[in-house]
Amino acid sequence: MAFTENEEAQVRAMLTAYSSGKKINDLTLATGGVEEFMIEVQKKDGESGRINLYSAISIVNQKIAIRRWDETLSSPIGEAFGNIDFLRELPSVLGLGCYLVTDDRKRKKLDPTNHYKYQDGSPAKLDGSEGQYMWCWNTHYYASWKEGNYFYEAVSLNPIDGKECYRIPEGGTSALGGGVIDRTNTILCSLISNDERYMGGCDSNNAFVNDQYKSRLGTCRTTVALNTFSTYARKRGEGWEANWYVSRAVQEYLFRIIMGTRHSQTAVNANKDANGLYQGGLGAGVTNFSSAEWLEWSESTSYYQPMVPTSVGVELGDGVGQVPYNVLNRDGSVFKATNVPVFFGLKNMFGNLWQGVRGLIIDVGAEKSIGYVAPSLYADYSNTSVSGLIQCAEQPRAGQLYIKKMSMNKLCCLPTETGGSSSTYYADYHYENSATSQGLRSRLAGGAAIYGAGAGAFVTYSQFAVTFSSHTTSAPLCYFSEDPVIN
Repeated sequence: MAFTENEEAQVRAMLTAYSSGKKINDLTLATGGVEEFMIEVQKKDGESGRINLYSAISIVNQKIAIRRWDETLSSPIGEAFGNIDFLRELPSVLGLGCYLVTDDRKRKKLDPTNHYKYQDGSPAKLDGSEGQYMWCWNTHYYASWKEGNYFYEAVSLNPIDGKECYRIPEGGTSALGGGVIDRTNTILCSLISNDERYMGGCDSNNAFVNDQYKSRLGTCRTTVALNTFSTYARKRGEGWEANWYVSRAVQEYLFRIIMGTRHSQTAVNANKDANGLYQGGLGAGVTNFSSAEWLEWSESTSYYQPMVPTSVGVELGDGVGQVPYNVLNRDGSVFKATNVPVFFGLKNMFGNLWQGVRGLIIDVGAEKSIGYVAPSLYADYSNTSVSGLIQCAEQPRAGQLYIKKMSMNKLCCLPTETGGSSSTYYADYHYENSATSQGLRSRLAGGAAIYGAGAGAFVTYSQFAVTFSSHTTSAPLCYFSEDPVIN
């Protein structure tokens, strides 16, 4: 078949281009800054594209730990991106693990394999006499952004060029996943002790019958309103709070970036991947109780005690995984076996008890549900108003559904779209009841024992006011070396 005149012209043009082609050594040496150069790349689908050479080099060479998720896919698994070596080293770079922290916010590292010793080998006491038992991090920067089909999350020791970064000061949260209250001095603690002074469970100081009373020793405190937890935390002095939203955000984004998944309850995988990176989740946590089982056990203890003592999980040190525990009946027999999740020494990031989040208010109105955060740890904000707060995200109003998308704007960690499942996207639930109730709400995070697959590191329960309290809610102590200002 003969070519048309137009087709013949195109073939001649291709032959001319081919014969005029140059070897790389024959090309004119480029001048100017490397930031001006573009290079050709091939995408996964085989299509060609271009990328700025400077950006490509900087992503690989800069010390930035990055994971990214293709938002056209439902998989919770994230892809390691950029400087893999820095991502691999991130836990040690950030100093993740447990410390004893004094009220003047001086911290001393515990042995990573035995928290009853300091790193120097000397004995350590976790009963509060030498400081609060905290899970800590070093100062760093966090950023998230959307580019093409991908959503990126990144941590660096320096601001990340061209991205909105949040500076996270050195700080820590209770290593226990809940709060302990010194009933004598009404101050929030993070410690392990069977002293009656730190008796957990409900708000009453009454002994009740002897076996009920003793069963509450060595557990986290519940049935205290979130604003009261805050008041008790601040009695420690400057920099202390009860589960400030920035502290909660650190736990959530570090889990996703380090573990490479949004599904925190996926099975534990003790093996690293081909790049030497962590993979898998922390298991179901203390969430494997049916409603009937939970009701049976709770009625047997008159709803006064949490299921898991504060001492469970300490044996894993700064490890990552789960620790088995048998929940007991009042007579000492085994009621049911469960597991406590541990993330570099942080116990019960999810499961066991709901954790109230401070510094964040959700205004559930007649038509929209808008989240707000306090700009400063020392902002004089009210639990009854959003005045002076920063708007951060709009929550979906579809009832109780699995989270598909989440906002990290201003570190709020609030869901913005639902429609996922127990094994896709974020794999955790958003509980809301705007159809029947409006008003200012707080966020409960983590989930309690009966919430099963709906619980997890990223769950949000936004159905109750800040003054809400119950026997399944608590708030862990936290601190910052500097004010975690959010602009």
